[in-house]
Amino acid sequence: MPALAHRLALLVALAVPAAAAAPPALVRAIEHLMAQKSYSWETINSDPGPVAQQFETRRGTVVTIDRNLSPNVRGRLDRQGDMLIQREWVDGLRLDTIIGADGAVVTHTPEGWLSDREILTAQADARVNSRTATEHFQWLRRADRPDVRRPDQELGPLLRGANVDYETTGEGYIARIRSRAGDPAKPNDDEAEPGTSVTLVLNLRGGVIRDYEVKIEGIRRATRARVAVPISEQRIVVITYLPVSRIEAPAAALEKLAAVRRPATDRAH
Repeated sequence: MPALAHRLALLVALAVPAAAAAPPALVRAIEHLMAQKSYSWETINSDPGPVAQQFETRRGTVVTIDRNLSPNVRGRLDRQGDMLIQREWVDGLRLDTIIGADGAVVTHTPEGWLSDREILTAQADARVNSRTATEHFQWLRRADRPDVRRPDQELGPLLRGANVDYETTGEGYIARIRSRAGDPAKPNDDEAEPGTSVTLVLNLRGGVIRDYEVKIEGIRRATRARVAVPISEQRIVVITYLPVSRIEAPAAALEKLAAVRRPATDRAH
């Protein structure tokens, strides 16, 4: 099942018009989160296992099998603006990535600590040298430029997007966002763009966001059969507001980071 999480910020901008602005208490809670210079979070993705869906077409029966392949994530942002992202997939692969405040990125892989440039180069070599998807190529794809958004980056667009429907639930809120393409629960015409909708359940305690749940539902088209296949992704994000003085990194990671940050002329010598 393809990852849908990166669509959330875009959907806030493309949501259906004429809905309510964020409630004041939620605005204050999101602003409090965005003001944090250092905090930690954990993202827990649902794993329903392989899900088979069967569709009847003019050419016969089509069976699709989807699975949520998004990793569980632990993230820490320290006072200097450096981040440690630990991703773990259901098949056991774990990749630790350090993203410096200056944009430098290194990832701990089965072959040691690699820079983003080294991972990109290794991917290109793997494509040239192998015609099949090897285990080596699979973890290279996962290691390449991780698409990880912090909670403040994910929820921040709610402050700018007035086109979201809100519902109050005790101390929490439910936010519903739908793209202009329409309701993904309804069939789409062959020429229509698939619709995507997002439901966020935000739980507040003491005026701050402690955790929130994201459910994304969309449509994927089977390329040959032109069948509209419903897909979904669900995850829970737990936020810890304890500051982190500095992320712990092994000497090999710090050495690799120093090499990435060093100007190219210095590395040549």
